[in-house]
Amino acid sequence: MSDFSVVDGVATIHDPELYRTRLDQPDYKDAVAASTDPDVEAIKRLVIGFEADLAGLVRDRTIEKNISEVMEKYVVRDYVQHDPNAPGHGRDLLIEFFRHVPLNGGTPPPVVSVVVEGDLACGMMRRPNPDPVIPGATYDRNILTLFRTKNGQLSEHWSAYQKRVPREEPM
Repeated sequence: MSDFSVVDGVATIHDPELYRTRLDQPDYKDAVAASTDPDVEAIKRLVIGFEADLAGLVRDRTIEKNISEVMEKYVVRDYVQHDPNAPGHGRDLLIEFFRHVPLNGGTPPPVVSVVVEGDLACGMMRRPNPDPVIPGATYDRNILTLFRTKNGQLSEHWSAYQKRVPREEPM
């Protein structure tokens, strides 16, 4: 059996080790980004690449050193932000926001699906979490994030995060 499968555009991870190694596995990213439409595939790759590169910075603890380079690659200068925890609009504020993201939450989860409609892309990430009801069991936590794209970069973002006290808990 493979480490993962993609059915109807959603990846299922069969080997838990893939949660740790997926950032270094181009076959996983290729499978999740696959589309018969090259424009859709390009947008999927943009979202997957952005999330994977951010996760790599967290994993490698190199946010301070490399966040500007990642943001310049993926995000337009006049980025519009709708996350209630972010300090406002613009790529420079986003860079500053990420410089202060707590690193105690582990590597962010993998993108398992991207749905594209026009210039909007909804990325779904998934992570197994301990089940608070069934001792010893886990459940899949799905995290959705929505981006608008413009000229091959991310131009606007919406998230489902609730507002939190800064630096007190992981996102």
